[in-house]
Amino acid sequence: MLVFTRSYLAAYDARMGKFFRVAERLELPFAFIGWKRDDRPYSPQSFETLYEGHGRLGARWGNALAIIGWNLFLIRTLYRWRHRITVVHAVDLDTALVAWLFCRLFGKRFIFDVYDKYTAVRSIGGSIGMILDAIERHLVRHADLALLAGEDRFEQMGLPAMLTNCIALENVPLTQLPATAVPKFESNWRIGYFGVLEPVHRGLEDLMRVAAERDDVEVHLAGYGGLEPWVTEFVKRHPNIHYHGAMQSEAGLNLMASMHVTVGMYYLSVPNHAYAAPNKYFEHLMLGRGMLTTAGTSPGRKVEAHSTGWAVAEGEQPLRDWLDGLRWKDVEAAGRAARKLWDEQYRHYFEDHYVSTYGARVADIIRVRQ
Repeated sequence: MLVFTRSYLAAYDARMGKFFRVAERLELPFAFIGWKRDDRPYSPQSFETLYEGHGRLGARWGNALAIIGWNLFLIRTLYRWRHRITVVHAVDLDTALVAWLFCRLFGKRFIFDVYDKYTAVRSIGGSIGMILDAIERHLVRHADLALLAGEDRFEQMGLPAMLTNCIALENVPLTQLPATAVPKFESNWRIGYFGVLEPVHRGLEDLMRVAAERDDVEVHLAGYGGLEPWVTEFVKRHPNIHYHGAMQSEAGLNLMASMHVTVGMYYLSVPNHAYAAPNKYFEHLMLGRGMLTTAGTSPGRKVEAHSTGWAVAEGEQPLRDWLDGLRWKDVEAAGRAARKLWDEQYRHYFEDHYVSTYGARVADIIRVRQ
């Protein structure tokens, strides 16, 4: 059995959904061990086993006890399944260290999937940060297969680009929505965000405050995270700000398809954001909608290079300036350029990389194990 594990819920993880699809294509039995962090209703699929200890996304050291609880649950579950497990595919350091120890102790194969560099996304520095970075690099080097979310992550993590056990696998969506024209501008710009509602470092507060000052903008948000209570209170006071709650991948993408512009800002107050490799970048290409992002980041450089969106500085005033200069012809042109790039470079990414590259590596690992 191939076991996937991440300290999150599978239904809200588009990348994980692609790995499930590969396992189905390979006709491999698989299971998922995840973490349900709050009391909101959630219906797990038959292959999901969930830890239900409370923990907040983005809480850093405030989650220390919750992370210990999660790892104890994880090791107990893996141990119970030890006779059925062949490979463990673990996401990020808060899951991977325990998974690697289990695999070493019981002779299982180990795949380490680094969605984000652990210390960079949590702003952990000093001697503790150096120790965690060293552990993370060790796991990458000694995994049977390691996955990074983009080519520039090799540089970020201090790894040689030619590690034979390590491949870059970008967050290109599996969903193939048909190309649709950008909705005509009538009286309001519709600007949408679908993803984790992370406090402080994603510019969402700035965007909502700026939009609340205007009568020609609607902001639509979907997702959940630490910012959710603030969003819920804010939308009560501002009728042009809309919150749609947590949504699964395809529903969220359909919502974004009704927007003029999608949002994915990555403030450099989090070091990891300089290397951001988000779903949202590839989603805006597939949807054919221009993307608003942050200057100085990987998505920012890409949208400028391909004319598929706008990269602006951090803070409220750059957003005001951007909205003041927004023109229908530019929105329409960015949408056309985005979809063109998708069709030329990414339409077949799942088959060419997830199935043909990742799938082939997994099949090889299992053959060696057998």
